[in-house]
Amino acid sequence: MKLLLLSLLLFCAPLQAAIRYDIDDPQQLARVNDLTLSATVVEIFWQAYNHPSRPLSPPQAMQRIIDDALLAAHARQTLTPQQLQQENAVGFLLQVQQQDRATALLRKYYEKPLYQAIQQLPGSSLDGIYQFAEEINEQWLQQHFALLSRVNIEATAAQQQLAENTVIARVRLAGNSHTLSLWDIYRRQNVQGRLAIHNADLQFLRGQAKQRAGSLFVLDWTQRKMGEKDFNAVFQIVKNEQDKATLLRNMGLYADVHDDNPVLRDAAKKVTEAQVKAFYQANKQEFKVVEKVRARHIRVQTQQLADEVHEALKNGLEFSVAVSRYSVADDKHNTPAGDLGWLKRADKNRNWLYSVAFTQPQGAFSMPFRSPQNQGDIVYEIVYIDERVDGFLPLTDPTVRYEASRDVALKQLKNDFYQLQQRLRQQADISLNKRALTAATD
Repeated sequence: MKLLLLSLLLFCAPLQAAIRYDIDDPQQLARVNDLTLSATVVEIFWQAYNHPSRPLSPPQAMQRIIDDALLAAHARQTLTPQQLQQENAVGFLLQVQQQDRATALLRKYYEKPLYQAIQQLPGSSLDGIYQFAEEINEQWLQQHFALLSRVNIEATAAQQQLAENTVIARVRLAGNSHTLSLWDIYRRQNVQGRLAIHNADLQFLRGQAKQRAGSLFVLDWTQRKMGEKDFNAVFQIVKNEQDKATLLRNMGLYADVHDDNPVLRDAAKKVTEAQVKAFYQANKQEFKVVEKVRARHIRVQTQQLADEVHEALKNGLEFSVAVSRYSVADDKHNTPAGDLGWLKRADKNRNWLYSVAFTQPQGAFSMPFRSPQNQGDIVYEIVYIDERVDGFLPLTDPTVRYEASRDVALKQLKNDFYQLQQRLRQQADISLNKRALTAATD
């Protein structure tokens, strides 16, 4: 922790951030904006961020937490509520994602004492705090919650009201009873989960209700264990992570698998021809292509035979001998059996075999490839490359313009983000615990 505090000081001072030493609470290390950080909270996120493939020190974790807080505050000031709260139609709600991540963080950090707490429950399991409403069965779900339209997988207004008023489970937490409605569970699902409930999958519903009961136990236990301030700080940091991701998405620096990147696309349109040419000249190797290959092939009619021929080639059988012995390739170009001649990138009648040949190194045979199902009889091909000639896409090729303009635009967007981050750091108002810092330097 001494290293953590010293690194925080070094992190702030060179950037001319406004630093105040006005924290007296011995349990608090630092405060930025409305976020107060204790040693426990920092350690929770350091454990989450640190990974063997991407090792991270506690000071770096602290820096990430502070940067996320600053970026999230900027997002809330500059983005509209609609942008900040935009939900994914097929994914989990933002609030659900926040709760699930916070729960996972707390469960991991308090893993051992949580396990001990569960052992003290009736039956030494979470089953002792959870009871599912037996009146909710498949017939009830089919009658009240079946989809009215397969086009749109969501509950109707009437189904939502019914679900909100339908208790499907009760959870006992620290002497208090907590009820779970059908809507509590339904709204926590992505599109696949909602569909399962509409399809009256009672086993799935029971499993989700039990999982939610376990999460509520974790949240209730950890809140009492760590106190309200630290508990809320965990959720605030997770919310900051979400809002930072939204900011990055709106700056063109982040898009999930369901999203386009319109900011990057628009920025790429503004890249000049001179910029494209400069990028091309500096990164010409990125546009390297196969111009042509001189190839031979073996064509057989079954996967089993293709595997046997490939194994024989690996064991030293000459490719020309294998062609004569096994290949059923017909000759349409008056070339020797199995000879494909020169396959050129510029050829107008290219087929799937070109793609196989162009991905193989010179002087080597390929694995067996199965022909596409929509291109005649199914056959299996083994290709040998006698000679390969590489070249470069010309500057006038549309692919060059597309790739270069996006790379140039992305570099500029990243630079804009870096400048923003530096400015936010310089303008940051950070409070430190001077007593803890003094103790660390003794």
